[in-house]
Amino acid sequence: MAGRLSKAIHYFVFGNFLIAFSAVALTHLSQLSEEISTGDLHLLVFVFFSTLLVYNLNLIEGMKGLKASAFRSERHNWIVKHEKFIWAFSVLSLIVSIGELTALKKDTLIFLLVPGLFALGYAVPIKLPGLKTIRLRELPFVKIFLVAWVWATFTVGLPLVQQNSLAELFQLNNFLLFLSRAVFIFALTIPFDIRDLNYDTDKHISTIPSRFGIEKSKYFSLFLIMVFMIVSIIRFQYNFCTTSELIALALSALVSAALILKINNQRKEFFYSVFMDGMMPVQWIFVILISKIV
Repeated sequence: MAGRLSKAIHYFVFGNFLIAFSAVALTHLSQLSEEISTGDLHLLVFVFFSTLLVYNLNLIEGMKGLKASAFRSERHNWIVKHEKFIWAFSVLSLIVSIGELTALKKDTLIFLLVPGLFALGYAVPIKLPGLKTIRLRELPFVKIFLVAWVWATFTVGLPLVQQNSLAELFQLNNFLLFLSRAVFIFALTIPFDIRDLNYDTDKHISTIPSRFGIEKSKYFSLFLIMVFMIVSIIRFQYNFCTTSELIALALSALVSAALILKINNQRKEFFYSVFMDGMMPVQWIFVILISKIV
């Protein structure tokens, strides 16, 4: 029984289902924060499967490098062993994502063009002027900014445009929500650059940890958590979020900070893939639970 549970958890985490669910949780959190209708299941299904597709394409594109890498971790070994499984769910995700696109508004489809292309460029090699064919994640220091921007765009901008219009993005309350989400994602992404330090160094990919070291990167991540809370307090001062939401965000920030402090070279893959990625749905759960208490 324990063996089957462990196997299922590996599939859920390393198969990118947790990260896809995290995207859905943050999208739903934006709907709750901005009092947008939460009944649009087509949008949430699209967010889940499009996220799963992009992250699986990233695994598929990097498969050859993983097989040849001298720095294969437990996660890398699982990915190589389950290549067919990843391919199968990538095809399924592509079919479902295309199907769900037909249920989205025209404005939403237009809005998706730019972040969608950047998300694909993160996973799939593209030809840039003056450069060889390259994935955007391999450009020096680009990966972490790209991840933060695309995640904030998808989980904040997408539900706003689908429910209302493109003009909603430029209102102060929505801009502050977008900013807080981008900063929170940025803070959570730095630990993954620490996790991938050996692999990125082997592939000559410049990141914040490779340039400034692990300890300074941790402090910068903690600084961003503080910025996230400052923006959240500003949202509260402008009545853009409730007392219960602010308390929930503060709790998630404290837990995230505690996890960041525990990062070191000895941490296993599950620490990052479960606890750090898990802070996104945990934040969502905190908001829902505390709203029923306060």
